[in-house]
Amino acid sequence: MVDPRYHIRVKPDDVGKYVIVVGDRGRVERVAKYLQKATKVGDNREYLTYTGYLKGEKVSVMSTGMGSPAMAIGIEELATTNAKVVIRVGTTGALQKGLNLGDSLIVTASVRMDGTTNQYIIPEYPAVADFSVVNALIGAAKRVENPYHVGIVLSTDSYYGKAFDEEKHGHLEKQLIKAGVLAVEMEIGALYVIGSLKKLKTGAVLTVREELTDEGYIQAGEKFEQGLEKSIMIALKAIEILIEGGA
Repeated sequence: MVDPRYHIRVKPDDVGKYVIVVGDRGRVERVAKYLQKATKVGDNREYLTYTGYLKGEKVSVMSTGMGSPAMAIGIEELATTNAKVVIRVGTTGALQKGLNLGDSLIVTASVRMDGTTNQYIIPEYPAVADFSVVNALIGAAKRVENPYHVGIVLSTDSYYGKAFDEEKHGHLEKQLIKAGVLAVEMEIGALYVIGSLKKLKTGAVLTVREELTDEGYIQAGEKFEQGLEKSIMIALKAIEILIEGGA
């Protein structure tokens, strides 16, 4: 019999109803420090999982590595546990000016330019967040008081691919910027599509790691790190709001 959690290597009861997913394994403990009685419950490949408590509810945080395939595997296997709500805390590169280093971005939907989700369902199927999770994230951002934006991102499979054909990708980026797409990242399309197919409530809060200026991009640094900590707090506060609302 195939192990339904072969990659994440957790037991169903190890995982809480509410789960925060991060790409970087190094950020798992950065989130888990805010949970009460947090302990490691799984550690295999890119999937490191801690579980603790928030407002008396079991809450987990799990790393998924980079890209849609790894996210898809993680969400598929989380869906066989107690998980019901999954919120991504990640990073992003701005496509629009006015998104500053360290700002938070609450993602309503994704432009699906990954390969993974097309193997699940037709390209016309939308990658959208759960309305109640988005509302909770917005409410949390107001309480945490970090600058935030709400909107659509581009989910792509390639980090460096645009350097191979700058003309093609440059034209595409101009179209997306004109259409109001705020930023680019690599996992939310998979999270939202597969989460929807698996009846999970999903959402995401990203931190701007690459800011677009008149002189080009500026990256990372102290403002980004401070903003990332704020985005972690927004995700946790959103879970508190969901708990209080019975979601």
